Amino acid sequence: MAATTSAEVAPARDLIPAQRRALILDLIRDRNGASIAELAEHLAASESTVRRDLDYLTDQGYIERSHGGAMVKDAPRTTFEPQYEIGSRTHQAEKAAIGAAAATLVEPGQSVIFDSSSTVLEAAQAVARRGIALTAVTNDLNIASALAAQPQVRVIVPGGTLRPGSFSLVGEPGMDFLGGLHVDLALIGIQALSGLKLADSSIEIAAMKRRMIDAARQVVLLADSSKFQQTSFREVCDMGKVSRVLTDERLPARDRKALDKVGVAVTVVAAGKRR
Repeated sequence: MAATTSAEVAPARDLIPAQRRALILDLIRDRNGASIAELAEHLAASESTVRRDLDYLTDQGYIERSHGGAMVKDAPRTTFEPQYEIGSRTHQAEKAAIGAAAATLVEPGQSVIFDSSSTVLEAAQAVARRGIALTAVTNDLNIASALAAQPQVRVIVPGGTLRPGSFSLVGEPGMDFLGGLHVDLALIGIQALSGLKLADSSIEIAAMKRRMIDAARQVVLLADSSKFQQTSFREVCDMGKVSRVLTDERLPARDRKALDKVGVAVTVVAAGKRR
């Protein structure tokens, strides 16, 4: 997919800081690095604004500064977790396309787990637009709200403790509830897929995902291609528990071959223009 053009990006004055920083991250990843001047021109922002954003992203562990610009951090800390305000806005075109494709897999009358994930949120919003009847289980308050707007959807929130800075519930009583559940389908997001093993940055998150996966007859993993280039702190499971992977066109060929080798179905979706 070609890099975004400046015509596709709103001027910086129209963006909140999290949106601008997410766009900066996407641009740096697209180009394997970018200068302050390039970023400022692309975002229609001042160089001083871009410099402050780069300082922020560096301090938070997203990027590494280079002379006059920045590049993607080669090996982020395994406990690194993007802030919700930024992480939910990166790779938006890819996430929206993956979510839309996932929504077509949901059948009327099914019981479906919606994991807490910005890509799964896109799927939940697309399912809600379909207006079909189903039973939905989710530990994400944003997803619960999106699905609850449709009276045909029975929404179950298992409960737990709200993680700081997110909309995810973890721990009890949700863990116990999921342990006794049997559903038709689980739509799962993930932080990293290093070595075709699902992993996440938090022990509590990994435990919730493991319960969700074990509860489902069919597990569909929603993961943009950047996830295949990362590693994370706590392993969830290996790819053998996944029925299908939905990802985007930038999936590295070596990872596609590895998925084919273990017999996991792969759906590659084309992303539209970034929002």
